[in-house]
Amino acid sequence: MVFFLIEPVIRSFATTRSRSASFFWLALIFLSGCQSEHQKVSKEPDQIRSSTNSHTIVKKELRKKSHSNTAFGAHPEKKKNNPHKHKLGKIEKHQLKAPASQGVKNFITDRKERRHNENIIKKIGILLPLSQNSGGKGKAFLDAIQLALFEAANDDIELIIIDTKGDPENAAKAVGSLIKEEVKLILGPFFSGSTEAIAPLTKAAQIPVISFSNNTKVAGDGVYVFGFLPGQQITRILEYSLTRGYEEIGILVPANDFGKLSLSVARNLSDKIGVQLVSELFFNPNSSDFSNAVREFAEYDSRNHKLKLQKKQLKRQSDEIANTALNRLSGLETLGDPSFDAVLLPSGGAELRIIAPLLAFYDVDPSRIRLLGSTLWDNHKDLNLEPALIGGWYAAPSPELRKAYELKFERIFGYSPPRLSSLGYDAMLLAVKLTSGNLGMNNSSTLITDPKGFLGVDGIVRFLKNGTNERGLAILEVGPDGAKVIDKAPKLFVQTN
Repeated sequence: MVFFLIEPVIRSFATTRSRSASFFWLALIFLSGCQSEHQKVSKEPDQIRSSTNSHTIVKKELRKKSHSNTAFGAHPEKKKNNPHKHKLGKIEKHQLKAPASQGVKNFITDRKERRHNENIIKKIGILLPLSQNSGGKGKAFLDAIQLALFEAANDDIELIIIDTKGDPENAAKAVGSLIKEEVKLILGPFFSGSTEAIAPLTKAAQIPVISFSNNTKVAGDGVYVFGFLPGQQITRILEYSLTRGYEEIGILVPANDFGKLSLSVARNLSDKIGVQLVSELFFNPNSSDFSNAVREFAEYDSRNHKLKLQKKQLKRQSDEIANTALNRLSGLETLGDPSFDAVLLPSGGAELRIIAPLLAFYDVDPSRIRLLGSTLWDNHKDLNLEPALIGGWYAAPSPELRKAYELKFERIFGYSPPRLSSLGYDAMLLAVKLTSGNLGMNNSSTLITDPKGFLGVDGIVRFLKNGTNERGLAILEVGPDGAKVIDKAPKLFVQTN
């Protein structure tokens, strides 16, 4: 804080002739500045305070901007009582240096539209699981949200943060508190169950909701899902692979909602673009051993049987040519490739790391059979450490803009942001844009569903009228040195919404 007090004084003394006189006056102003600053802090309310409803409020105070009050920080006596403090005093107010494409609204720009309203506090509700099993993810999202707030917002936005504990009932109760606070917009909840639970309440109160769920079933009636939608990813990767000559696809998916949706999208797409789904198999995601499922999918037994028959026939011939052929087959376990030339394997996490090498083990050669994945692959920064994944393609947001966010996040909060935390960052930037006007259910639909879309660190995104979203996705290839973009994400949307 002292720096902001003395900076203009240093400039004024730069032209004086006497260094000793300058030092004398500088010391005097320094001491008086500290005294006035102490008086000012004791009068101002905390910027982060705990309310009687046990939720947290984060705001940027409305005050005149000068060298003596540019920095922000909570009162020292009350800091230690704040349950959701995340090093806010260290966050720098910067403008994101991400290029805005022509015709696409950058979240962080266009501040002129907010100036006429800068004396009106705009409250935004934040619903996140900050405790229980999902507390770690929720905290990372909250850190990302606060980072975006202090970078992009004017001093007229107040966040009201409530811990849902990942429970739909708690989320519904939290919305009651947010309605009383007269919030203009809600970011969250995290899960589709909680989103579904709050939807009737937010609809009645005419409060738009931007949920972090990727379940399209909870979208609509003022609820907009912001997560990465599986259907778009499957469509993007299959359409791209078709342009590269991969027409016969095998699909290996978990027996859950995600797997069923992935298969359904692939089937619908196959009728439209001419992709042939020659093999489909569900595996039990709760199983401790995927070997049998992968063995069946790889058509290992039939190809192994084919090899045995071939060897038997060559032995009967018993000539030089047959013996040479037998020598070539001696190191093989199967004969020929499976019926597909590419495998759609959208799973991530442990499933991906276990199944990919099992496919290679059962003679699905990654040098001849292309593995195709989803944005879930993007959660792993070390995919290149698994040889079976080298050469695999997957659909995901382009990483270029996100790198700057990740570096900034780690520098400020001291840990690497989880992959999905960028959703929180972009959602807050979008909230800043949306609350620059008079936001409400009666007039928010046009703003939120702007067909031009918005630009964030995960690329361009826009909400559709049915509450789902559309994103511009790139295609990445896993190489020995990591993933790289081989087909760029679009920079503009075709403006039909």
